[in-house]
Amino acid sequence: MEAPKQPKRSVLIAARLISVIIGLAGAEGILWFGGYPSWWQTLQISRDDSEYAPDPQLGWKNREGQFDMVDSQRNNPFHYTNWSQGRRATADREPAYDGTHATEKPRVLFFGDSYVQGYGLSNQQTFAWMVQKHHPELTISNFGTADYGTYQSYLALAKVVRGPCSVFYLFNSFHEGRNVAEPDWVRVVKPPPPGLFFPYAELEGGMLRAQQSGGEMVWPVSRWLRTAALAQEYYWRLESYSRVRNKRAVTQALLAKMNETVLAAGGRFTVILFDMTPEERHEYREFAQSHGIPFVDCDHPEMKDKRLHLPDGHPNEELNRLLAEWIEPLPLAIGGAHERAGKL
Repeated sequence: MEAPKQPKRSVLIAARLISVIIGLAGAEGILWFGGYPSWWQTLQISRDDSEYAPDPQLGWKNREGQFDMVDSQRNNPFHYTNWSQGRRATADREPAYDGTHATEKPRVLFFGDSYVQGYGLSNQQTFAWMVQKHHPELTISNFGTADYGTYQSYLALAKVVRGPCSVFYLFNSFHEGRNVAEPDWVRVVKPPPPGLFFPYAELEGGMLRAQQSGGEMVWPVSRWLRTAALAQEYYWRLESYSRVRNKRAVTQALLAKMNETVLAAGGRFTVILFDMTPEERHEYREFAQSHGIPFVDCDHPEMKDKRLHLPDGHPNEELNRLLAEWIEPLPLAIGGAHERAGKL
């Protein structure tokens, strides 16, 4: 019996190439309809925006000046006023500031990310402004800066906390990833401007070690092919695995370091447990209690109310007003003021 005729080698190669192309096209379609990757539509966002300036210690900080912004999702304008030292305005006029003391009044300092900064809100809509208005006997400083995690907040805190004061750090659980340079945090579409970088920390032998990243560049092909973006995503995850797996231990070490730094300066530190899952909230409550760190637990049903958030997830004016209430009475390290820790 005559053996069947084998197809030419060129035909086999062409068939395999066609199969690969069809497979890739199918994968592209599935990823496209599934909305992957989530950062696809945000590739043009970079950190050289005019309201931020490079900083040799912090990576970046709020640039001093006034900025009229527009929320692209709501087409809603809002106004920023940034004071010196990277602070957002908490009053109509900036108090005198010599780097350690703003005035003779007791000082309250807020640190954290864009939630503290009040991204998407005008000055008077932020909770720090509301606290200042409610407490004219105090001097309130808002050091909140977009994209900060616990590590950058610690660096900012260590830089400015001098003498007795009350220091609040608003903690969201997604800060854990920022603290160890998770790929989602350091992804950039173009090199950052000169002097701007991503500070992060690692634990070595139980000690915190300062590190920094210049940003992880998105491959040009990843901007066009979702399958390439998927491949790069897996590459980033594998490359960063050894440090990202320690993100909770690093974060808890940083919280302890924050508390030690403020206490050493004669102040009082309080962590605000804000946006996190019930499991995360329970673990951080336990951690704070076991390490003697005062905390405000924002475990309130309003946290899940979408009406109290902007379309991008940031707290709106009403949630800022509630937060200003939740942190009362303000615990101060000065003049025998009321001390307390725990859930309000």
